[in-house]
Amino acid sequence: MNYNIRFLPIICIILFSCEEKNVTSIVSSNLNYEKAWDLLSFKKNNDSAFYYFNLAKLEFDKINDKVGAGKSLMNAAIIQSNEGDYFGSDESSTQALKYFNETKDKDYIVSVYNAIAISRNNLEDYKTALIWYEKALKVSKDSLEKIKIQNNIAVAYSKLKDYKKSIEIFESLLNLKLTNQDKKIKSKIIDNLAFTKFLQNKNYNAEPELNKALKIREKENDLWGQNASHAHLADYFKEKNPEKSLFHAHKMYEIAGQLKSPDDEIEALQKLVNLESTANSKKYFRIYLKLNDSMQTARNKAKNQFALVRYESEKNRADLLKSQAENTKKNYQLLVRNVALGLAFLAIIISFIWFEKRRKRVKQEKELLLQEKELEVKNTELRYSKKVHDVVSNGVYQVMSEIENTREFNKEKILNKLEKLYEKSRDISYENASENFKPKYKSKISNLVESFTSNVLKSVIIGNEEEMWKQISSKVKSELLVILQELLVNMKKHSQAKKIRLEFEKNENQLVIIYSDDGIGFGESIQKKNGLKNMENRIVSCDGSLTFDETIEKGTKIMISFPQKFI
Repeated sequence: MNYNIRFLPIICIILFSCEEKNVTSIVSSNLNYEKAWDLLSFKKNNDSAFYYFNLAKLEFDKINDKVGAGKSLMNAAIIQSNEGDYFGSDESSTQALKYFNETKDKDYIVSVYNAIAISRNNLEDYKTALIWYEKALKVSKDSLEKIKIQNNIAVAYSKLKDYKKSIEIFESLLNLKLTNQDKKIKSKIIDNLAFTKFLQNKNYNAEPELNKALKIREKENDLWGQNASHAHLADYFKEKNPEKSLFHAHKMYEIAGQLKSPDDEIEALQKLVNLESTANSKKYFRIYLKLNDSMQTARNKAKNQFALVRYESEKNRADLLKSQAENTKKNYQLLVRNVALGLAFLAIIISFIWFEKRRKRVKQEKELLLQEKELEVKNTELRYSKKVHDVVSNGVYQVMSEIENTREFNKEKILNKLEKLYEKSRDISYENASENFKPKYKSKISNLVESFTSNVLKSVIIGNEEEMWKQISSKVKSELLVILQELLVNMKKHSQAKKIRLEFEKNENQLVIIYSDDGIGFGESIQKKNGLKNMENRIVSCDGSLTFDETIEKGTKIMISFPQKFI
């Protein structure tokens, strides 16, 4: 007898027992589930039941009832397994697992694990079946259920020809104290253990134990068990006593007919074909071919029908989701329109208020800008007046002193000095005109440094050429002015320097600024207070770096650099 088909009643009992716990609440909430349950349990109409279980799942999905949807898939898997659609059953069971909670729904999860294992058994994938049986055993809390699962595990090991492991499990189960209510499972273990020992050793006398199991099953009116016993006895006596083997094959065929189990009928017919006389063998062979063809046709038809029902269900589900999505989209568009109108009205009010404030602010800014421009013009005039005084006036005064204090003076020498003074005055005029026309970044640097110089504090700037600043990014130039200003303010307040020096260098990789003075320096440790901290933050914002030279004995030396990407 085929081991696999005998597992189906077990899984059906397990799954149906799970169903009975909550059937009242489900019936009241899902009419499709109620109808499917009635067709499966009482009318034995598997095709229609499968159809309504799929409809029930869709209804459960609508109300987000995951347990209900999982049960619908679980029952659909039972139907597919009963009809020989083992791949379909495996797929439905796997989908059902996604709906169950590992903590709250352990009873259902055990049943689904068993269903997957049985499908794998029927597909003769015993290694995978063992994995799922082990999962079921780990989750199960019911002692009798655990025994049934362990029995199935032992059978799977036997199918893999690991007879030693199989026998160990069967013997451990027999050592358990089973009650009178467990006689069916006890007879199953006795029968399976004896037959496995025979498979391990063909000389083993399994007849007493096989007959013992058969008597228990006959007493308990266990037709499925009797079917299994006769199958094992037929195989056991096949070489030892063909007449007894033939007797048990006939008994198996008779009981399989009562059970309406085509798989077992086919297995019994195979035995009869090999054991009967030539004439009878041909008769049973014709019956075998007819039944096998009929069964395969029915199963193929069922598989196609299940696939079609599942396709229609998924299509309906897709249509439902599409409809829901469209409704959601319409509601969303309506909401967006209302919100947009509200925001537009609010924006008009805010814009009016903002416009009025901006108009006043712009007016104030224009007045301030005008004042700043006027002040800038005055400062420029004062600055260049000072330059004229320092360069031209002092030079002329020096020449006059020289003429006054020299009795005999060199005319050419005096003319040369006057020409130099003329050139200096022309340069000052040109600089003034150029700056007024279009201020240069070079001038901004020079003016900034100059604003901190005095008779006491002198400055030297090296490399501040307009050509250098053409490729430098506006961000770096903007930040650099503030950085230098912060540096010079700090110097003015704390360094007591008499001389400062600024050097600007640029190569392919970076822009480098070196500042140095002859002041008191920072001492043993550099304390980055607010000013220096702000300066460093600005440098970092341009990916630059700030380095203090602590090796010099007197004064301060700082190097600032910016990377290539800002050049």
